Amino acid sequence: MEYNSNKLNWLFQLFRGFLTGALVGVLMTIFALSINVVGKINSSYPFLVFLIPLGAVATTFLYKVAGTRYRNSTTEAIDDINNRSRNLAKSQVQHAVCPQMGAIAYIATLITHITGASGGKEGSGVQIGLAGASAVEMLENKLFKLNSNNNSEYYLMCGASAAFGALFSSPIAGVMFGTQFASPKTTRLDAWLPCTISSFTAVIISKLLNIHILHIPEFIPLDVTVSNYLIVAIFAVLAGFYSRLFCFITHSIKHIFQSKIKNEYLQVLVPSIILLGVSIITYAFTKSFKYNGLGGALLSDIIEGKANHVADLMKLLMVAFTFAAGFAGGEVVPLLIVGAGFGMSFASLFSLPVSAFAVLGAISMLSGGTNLPLACFALGLELFGYSEPTLLFLAAALSFLASGTSGIYNHQKKPY
Repeated sequence: MEYNSNKLNWLFQLFRGFLTGALVGVLMTIFALSINVVGKINSSYPFLVFLIPLGAVATTFLYKVAGTRYRNSTTEAIDDINNRSRNLAKSQVQHAVCPQMGAIAYIATLITHITGASGGKEGSGVQIGLAGASAVEMLENKLFKLNSNNNSEYYLMCGASAAFGALFSSPIAGVMFGTQFASPKTTRLDAWLPCTISSFTAVIISKLLNIHILHIPEFIPLDVTVSNYLIVAIFAVLAGFYSRLFCFITHSIKHIFQSKIKNEYLQVLVPSIILLGVSIITYAFTKSFKYNGLGGALLSDIIEGKANHVADLMKLLMVAFTFAAGFAGGEVVPLLIVGAGFGMSFASLFSLPVSAFAVLGAISMLSGGTNLPLACFALGLELFGYSEPTLLFLAAALSFLASGTSGIYNHQKKPY
């Protein structure tokens, strides 16, 4: 009987992982294509940047009508996963993590990128993945008459794994992300099988559908030498401190407007007007809106050493006001860009290889900002193609340690 029960459980895990990965792979392809299309529209019609204030108000109105609980759905999914790991009763999280959450996140992110606000896409992508996972959970419960209380946390982790893996075409990073993002303190090995199936399935399907991902220019990684060990170690610690600054600035600016302004529309309208002003000033100096939007072209320029040496500070400022203005999207790609810019400036200052340190900076910054060094290490290998794992791991590990307890994901169970 015990053997049959375990066998049945394994079959359900395979079922969950495959169906969730298949659905989320399709959803991420559509999502990434949509972001690319609206990004190109914004680039073709630069005057759309003047709609940033309208976009901020429209996003706030969307969440007000749909339900403000959907704005923090990733945080509530983290709570749900962590609560279940402690065998606590099911909370009201189920009302926020649901299929309609994905549609709301999708629309809100399109508003961000059509107006040219400086946001990412993976945050909303993970929310769409969670929404897709909840839809598959509903299907399983309907077909097999199961108690969803025993399955939801696995679906949430599978959805997150599939979304992150597909968006960056990085299946291993997807598995690491899904099993650790709620609690970096603990790797959920009990979800290892469904998350692996889900992430790999989503990546395979999204590749077959020609998903649009970030383009990373070719570069030469650093050689493993004693001097490079020391340089990378110092650099990684500085990047970890920088990630603290990133989190502090983005959270503080948003808090200032929310605490000083009572009207919810004025709370986002004022920083959105400032964001518009910063965008115009940036364009006046750079003759480009590359600092707006997703920033894929800016990331390529940084790795190739073609960007301004204060690119990281300019991007950080625009990202901070973007999220203060209530726009949706995500902070992973902005962290990558800011970190790459810091790496480029650091390398230029000390006559070091620019492209190698730009990539190390991107991964280091992300590791510190997400508190997920293993997922970021895998991302560096898969997405960036950093072929020297030793220095990459050192950078991800030390930046994580230097970043302290700060992070972009609220309610994570911190590792210390």
